[in-house]
Amino acid sequence: MLICHRHRFIFLKTQKTAGTALEIALRAVMGRGDVITPISREDERLSRKLGRPGPRHFRAPLQQYSGRDLARLVTRARLKKRFYNHIPAAEVKALLPAAVWDGYLKISVERNPFDKAISSYYWRTRKLAQPPPIGEYLRHCPASELSNWAIYTIDDSVITDVMLRYENLASDLRQLGQQLGLEHPLSLPAQRPKGQHRRDPRPWQDVLDTASEERIRQVCAREIEALHA
Repeated sequence: MLICHRHRFIFLKTQKTAGTALEIALRAVMGRGDVITPISREDERLSRKLGRPGPRHFRAPLQQYSGRDLARLVTRARLKKRFYNHIPAAEVKALLPAAVWDGYLKISVERNPFDKAISSYYWRTRKLAQPPPIGEYLRHCPASELSNWAIYTIDDSVITDVMLRYENLASDLRQLGQQLGLEHPLSLPAQRPKGQHRRDPRPWQDVLDTASEERIRQVCAREIEALHA
């Protein structure tokens, strides 16, 4: 996730929606005092190759450490994160001054939930020698792997000012740059992070069985009603 003070926006990063590609694009306008949470090593290498700044200001100050946090620091050299990848909106709001939360443009991105579920399956089973059939996996996986609802809502209400759409991402990103008053247009990296793992390019209607489709409709009912109706 990102917090940009110069351009006054908060980017709430969802899962399996080209969120990392968007994050790398938005890093182009981030300043020294802004919050940038880490992404994977491979994606950080791509970001550096494009001349984008790396993670900064995402760790918690020492005075916010609990006893358990201090134990992790001593035994595992693990620093506590204040902001992190895919952090829900409610946590971000609780960590920020009201003037920042209320005054900054809140941005996120969403995707057709059926395509998103297929993408999630291939990503989460990518290291398995014999992955389960997609229908079996989607019928039994945690609901959090299918839904981004908690990331961009508080008390079941969508809090974003701008919801980008995966299916129209390049155009939506151009419009966002204009809305932010940027001098140069934002551009997605030519190499899409994590985009090579989906091996079945067919439309979701040809991939999902009836039971999988029904599970996705149940788990994602709120976003389907709010964003895809």
